[in-house]
Formats: sequence, C-alpha cells, structure tokens
Amino acid sequence: MPRSVLPAGDAPEIHRAGFLVCDADSVIENGCVRIERGRITYAGPFTQHPDGRIVDHGPGLLMPALVNAHTHLELSALKGRLSVTEGFESWVRQLLSVRDGLGLDALTQGVLSGCRELIESGTGVVGDISTLGIVAGPLTNSGLSGVLFREYLGNTVPPDDEVDAHGSFVRSLAGHAPHTGSPNLLAALKQRCRKHPRPFSIHLAESDDEMAFITRSEGPWAEFLTSRSIDFSDWGLPARSPVQHLDNLGLLDENTLCVHVLRADHRDLALLRQARSPVCLCPRSNLALHQRLPDVPAMIDQGLCLCLGTDSLASIPTLNLVDDMALLAHRFPGIAPKAIFRMATENGARALGFADRFGRLAPGYSGVLCYADPAFLSKQTLFESMYHG
Repeated sequence: MPRSVLPAGDAPEIHRAGFLVCDADSVIENGCVRIERGRITYAGPFTQHPDGRIVDHGPGLLMPALVNAHTHLELSALKGRLSVTEGFESWVRQLLSVRDGLGLDALTQGVLSGCRELIESGTGVVGDISTLGIVAGPLTNSGLSGVLFREYLGNTVPPDDEVDAHGSFVRSLAGHAPHTGSPNLLAALKQRCRKHPRPFSIHLAESDDEMAFITRSEGPWAEFLTSRSIDFSDWGLPARSPVQHLDNLGLLDENTLCVHVLRADHRDLALLRQARSPVCLCPRSNLALHQRLPDVPAMIDQGLCLCLGTDSLASIPTLNLVDDMALLAHRFPGIAPKAIFRMATENGARALGFADRFGRLAPGYSGVLCYADPAFLSKQTLFESMYHG
C-alpha cells in the first residue's frame, strides 16, 4: 500500500527508489528526486543526482502523492454506524440522524482520524466537502493540501463567504446537487467561484430521486419541496437530464467538478466534454449506495478529465484511494492501468486547480511524495502493481 513521504526539513534531501514515477508516461529505473524547502529541484536518474542527504526508500516506486478529489471528512466519525443495504434514501436519513446525535466534538475527532488515514495511505491532496464548517482547522494543520469546499443547498443564497487561500488549502464553494439547490443559489455560488477563480463542486446525476425531479418535476423530492411550501416552478424544469439542466443554467465549465455522474447518456457526456468539466468518480461509494458504476469507458472515449474520490466513511470502509483504483481496474479491465494512475494523480490535481504543484514529480512541484513497495514489480507491470501487489 502506498504511504506518504514528507520531507524532513529545509535542507536538501535526495529521495531514491528502484523506480521513479514522474507521471503516467515517464518512469525512471533507479531514480530519485531532490527536494529543498518543500519543492522538487531535480527528478531523474540517481546516478546523476546533485548534492543532498540521501534517503533510500528501497526497491519499490516513488510517485506523486495521490489526489482524493472528493471526500467528506466531517462524516468520518460515522464509519461503521450506517447501513447501506436499505437503499440511498434510508442511508441519507440515517446519516442526518446519526451525525446530529454525535455532536461536534466527536465529528471533529473523526476529521483528525480521517486526515491521518489519508496521509498513511499515500494521499497528499484532497477536495473536501463540508456543510458544518468544522474541517478548516484540522485540515490546515494536517500536512495535507487541497480545496475546502463549503457546501450549500436550498433556496437561500448565503452571505458572501470568502473564497481564498487558507494555509495550504484554497477555500471554495459547492452546490449540493441540482435537485437540492435552486438555480439562483447554484448560479450565485458558481459566480463567486468564477470571480477569483476557484473550482466549484457539485454532486451530479447520482440518484433516482434527482432524475425524477429534474426530468419530470415529480417524485419524492418534488413532494418534499411542496410539503414545505417551496415553489420550484421557476427552476427551469423539467429538463432532459441533470447534466443538461446544469448546462442550461450556464454552470458547466473547466472549473466545475462534477461528482459521480452515474446517470448520463452520450449526449450528457458530450456536453461535459464541450464544457471541459472534470468528472470525479467514487466507485466504491457508488456500488455501496446505488449498486452501479458510471459508464467509465464511454467517458474515456469522450476524452473527459476523470479523477477519483473516496466519498466519505459513511458509505465506504476506508479513505484509501488505492482501493478505488483497484475496483476500477477489476470492473473495467479494458482501461489501461496508467490511465487509472493518471486519474489518481495528474487529473485530480488539475480538477482541483493544483496542476502546477501536484500530480507530477518535476522541478518546481511539491516535495510531498508517495512510496509503494509492491510484492512483484517490474517496469512493464508497474502501475497495476501498486493496487494488485
């Protein structure tokens, strides 16, 4: 299993391994990186390394830190407390009840535990979704980097939250989903993200309730809104699909991270391609909560930027992104192993706006690395070895 490698200090260090994976297309045998003041200054053959204290990690592989582009750390304390066997709606009701009953102290301790698990399994960058606003402190002191998405739903546009840098994190905004947020709310959140600019995240085309509401203006969600006297007659519905609905609202662009996308046809995928919107796959969570996976081969055929997220410990047993890589490889054996690796590194960094700092090992990039020591390793089987070893 991969583990994170954090540079010890500001003095130059040479980190060496049997293989150096600079990116999905560049692998160097007996390679190394030189890190100084947290940044890579050299990436290449060990035989040509510049000066610095040598740290030899062994025969395995050094690679970029993994990027978990979608998780909910504030739900980490719910691990093992919910049943996923009774359907998505039941799971949501359980989640809200158990979360509210735990209290903020227990939830905050869960965040800290989740951060440790991410680092121990090789993740260095996260896109974290928070509705309670309790993750900023623990995350910014964790050694991780990424985006803190504050999530909103409903009809009311919140006060203008800051969208800025916060330590090693960028603060940004997220809409919960097309069926849980009014067009006015979603447009306002997206506009604030465009202003800076910052990535905007939204769960999209995930559930049956969402499909029924968006495509027919009916179903449990329509009944719920009506029961609370919420008028959705001006939401621009029905629409052909949730993806089409977001496109109609002008919310799709290269900085809108669309999460899940379980229910999308070729027309939807073409819209996402035209908008250059990245898609975050959460395969283990999708199988647990919805018993299905996205049409990943079709997404690849469309040339979409696909990245990976674990979702939360409320639906899956670990925050180890390698487990999602392994599931994709098992369920879609036709996908090239290096393509899955790219989803977990370069593509995730790009989707979160960190393409110039993470996702590759190259001069100028972050010195936060990941080391894996699979049981069987060769240059020909290197990428699949990291999740089959």
